[in-house]
Parts: sequence; structure tokens; C-alpha cells
Amino acid sequence: MASPLRNGEQAAAGRRKAAGRMGALLLLLRVAALCFSLAAAVFSATDGAVLRLAPFRFLLAANAIVAVYSAFEVVAAAWEVAKSATLLPEAMQLWFDFGHDQGFGYMALAAGAAAAREATACGGGNISGTACLQADIAVGLGFAAFAFLALAALATGFRLVRFLATGSRLPASSSSSAPY
Repeated sequence: MASPLRNGEQAAAGRRKAAGRMGALLLLLRVAALCFSLAAAVFSATDGAVLRLAPFRFLLAANAIVAVYSAFEVVAAAWEVAKSATLLPEAMQLWFDFGHDQGFGYMALAAGAAAAREATACGGGNISGTACLQADIAVGLGFAAFAFLALAALATGFRLVRFLATGSRLPASSSSSAPY
């Protein structure tokens, strides 16, 4: 029979559990961003009619870049969930995640907005109805990828603020009230 946990052990177990939940949430958000950005890139790449237009080439490039970045981040998040440690040193990993989530998120949003403008005009009437539908789907998938990347940026921002305030990405230990 295992001995009961002491106060310090209970606090450490609680911190690991909370860090595991945040890590699992980030992993889920990163997998979703990867799936949607990859799907948007595939939809953009397979439509030759819309690739003649610059906004759709930008959409393709942006979503391909976000997919590659998200694949790396899925590996890093899976590593963190499995090992309870960051792939890079903690401070570097937190700043890397937050900064890149912000930068790539804005790039995906800009590409989606530019392509959405062209998609509503359907290339000035130079594109067939099927190509217009495929372009609309690519834009929608790109915006979904941005949404999950934006949620990941909120989570990584929260972890970064926690790190700056406490010196750790893990929740602060709860102070136990010792009997006087």
C-alpha cells in the first residue's frame, strides 16, 4: 500500500496535473491548426485557376508555412506532455511559442483576408463556379487555422505571463496553512 502524499508532494502533483492539462490543450490546438492549415494549403494548391491570382498564391504559401510550423509545434507539445519538460530551455520555448504564434497567426489572417476579397469577386469572373467554390473552401479552412493558432497564442501568452510572474510555466504552489 502506498503511503499518503505529504503537503509538498500534493502541491507538486497538483502543479504537474495543471501543467499537463495546459499542455494537452496546447497539443489539441496545435493539431487542429495543423489539420486546417494543411487542408487549406492542399485546397489552394490543387486549383490551378485561382493560383494565377496573387492573393491565392499568398494563401497557399502562408498556409504551407503555418502547417510546417504547426507540425514542429505538435512535436514540441507532445514532447512536453509526455516528458513534462519543454523541448528547448523553458524561457526560450515560451518566448519562441508566443512570438511565432503571433507572427504566423497574423500572416495567416492577412493571407485569408486578401484571398477572401478575391474569392468574393471570384477572380473578376475569370474563374469557373467549381474553382470559386474550391477557393471559398480554401479561404474558410485558412481562417479556421488562424482561429486555432490565435487560441494557441492566447494559451502561450498566458504561460509566458505566468513564467514572467512566477519564474515557471507551472502554476504557483498553493501555500498550505500550517498549524500554529
